[in-house]
Amino acid sequence: MRKIEIPIPGKEYNVLILEGILNRVDEFLDVNGQFVIITDSNVEPRYLSTLSSKLLNCKTYIINPGENSKSMETAYSLINQMIEDGVTRDVSVVALGGGVVGDLAGFIASIYMRGVKFIQIPTTLLSQIDSCVGGKVGINSKSMKNSIGSFYQPSIVLIDPLVLKTLSKRELNNGFAEMIKYGMISSKPLIEALENGINISDVSPYIEQCLLIKKALVLQDEFDHGVRQLLNYGHTIGHALEQDSKYSLLHGEAISIGMAKISQNEDYYQRLVSLLHKYGLPTVYEYNKQDVYNYITTDKKVKGNILNIIRVKTLGKALVEPMEKIEIKEYL
Repeated sequence: MRKIEIPIPGKEYNVLILEGILNRVDEFLDVNGQFVIITDSNVEPRYLSTLSSKLLNCKTYIINPGENSKSMETAYSLINQMIEDGVTRDVSVVALGGGVVGDLAGFIASIYMRGVKFIQIPTTLLSQIDSCVGGKVGINSKSMKNSIGSFYQPSIVLIDPLVLKTLSKRELNNGFAEMIKYGMISSKPLIEALENGINISDVSPYIEQCLLIKKALVLQDEFDHGVRQLLNYGHTIGHALEQDSKYSLLHGEAISIGMAKISQNEDYYQRLVSLLHKYGLPTVYEYNKQDVYNYITTDKKVKGNILNIIRVKTLGKALVEPMEKIEIKEYL
């Protein structure tokens, strides 16, 4: 088992990475407690019964898959159901699913009766290497992705790499986009490993490596005012493209295009494009430039006329660079 300690003062928790841990959750959780499991209709038939059978007192709520479920309407509906079902402040809300489920369930945990325990059991590569750690939880508004939310750390994260074997190729590649991001901003050896090809059957050390990079940034900057912003490489343009596509682009696909766009003038550009294509990721997309620019200028990270862009100058080393928002147009 791989164990990563996240020692945020007063909010300490562990990330456990172990093949088959989903079948052994009773070894790591107090199964006599009260639990709410939030999952989606894709994950439900595969893993819900495995988890719920281990918990003696749990209620389950199923949402539709996809970004459209990260809404105030879905959150409000689930909270009302929990109240009607007699869920108390002693509950632990368990996110069983990918990034959408984790963001939504964490947001609900952060506000339900002013905050209850939150457990992450991520089931996609993207959520296992990125969104399950760091405490960003939230939902989308009609005009902005992740515009409503909290910083709310989980009490434990349980990662079972075996569940990745049931993912589609597209979903796996969606996660590899974020892994490429981690290599680009912090680890040239990870880029080289990705170029050589990573077998999903031997992915555990790479999950750990990505989370250790994120851990280091989160411990320095929990609330995303400084170095944690390095994790946004490719995301300013990527988030705008997600919204413009009405979320027909998966997150990793949009970030892939965003990384390519913001890096188009760099010496490593062709190497990056080749790597993204190796994992079936897009680097171009048809869009209206003004529409995408409008999404960018309403992004929550814009302050006045300034927007922080993440630049990779050499593979494995990134920096935060302030830019006047009008300048981003030249990259679109």
